[in-house]
Amino acid sequence: MSGCSPGARTSWTARTTTATRAAGPAKAGHYVRGGLAVALLIGASLAIDAQSVRDHTRPRADRSTIVSESQAGELTLTLTEVTVRPIQVWVRTAGVLDFSRSVVTAFVPGGDAAFVRAGQRVRAFSPESRSRMYQARVAAVAPRGAAGAEVRATLLGESSEASSRFVLEIVTERGDFLSVPNEAIIETGGKRIVYVLQPDGGYAPRDVGTGIQGELFTQVLDGLKAGEQVVTIGSFFIDAEHKLKGP
Repeated sequence: MSGCSPGARTSWTARTTTATRAAGPAKAGHYVRGGLAVALLIGASLAIDAQSVRDHTRPRADRSTIVSESQAGELTLTLTEVTVRPIQVWVRTAGVLDFSRSVVTAFVPGGDAAFVRAGQRVRAFSPESRSRMYQARVAAVAPRGAAGAEVRATLLGESSEASSRFVLEIVTERGDFLSVPNEAIIETGGKRIVYVLQPDGGYAPRDVGTGIQGELFTQVLDGLKAGEQVVTIGSFFIDAEHKLKGP
């Protein structure tokens, strides 16, 4: 401060320190406004640079990713046709095994009960021994109004479990729908995408709208048409390759 004349003061701007002679409020304000302008310009420049980086690294949806034959062989890359097929949903419920050790009685709530029919396949197991699975069939369905239905399932063979408690997984048919295998769908950023085979032999991401999700297949509402080929086994590798290679 020894280099300043008597009565001098120091004004601070955004990036510099300037010694000035005594001045009125207007002149001091000039330096403050100049400092703010510099800071704003720097901030705007950084924002533009950051946006440029994001734009550069964001993969384009219309770009396809090529996979070599050797890579496809190592991954056992599998394509599946988009087509109309039955969608099965497994309805899960708990029940009690009767004294004959062959019939399980359970209750299915209203929404799912409407799809349960006699003759449908059932997987049954005791919670105490989940490693042992029993095959069964729905023997009877007794509606209980809007609440649901009572279901009786017959095991294909007598149970050897000590417990009388059983979990039933009933295979129900929800109808025929345009669908893709569950493995084809990748959830990312709140969206669902699949990789579609392109005329050039590459694979491009496609946003899809989905409906019923079954045990094996998911209904497609929009984004795909019948006959297109989507990646199932190997879809996550294709997705990683697509993102790594950038635009």
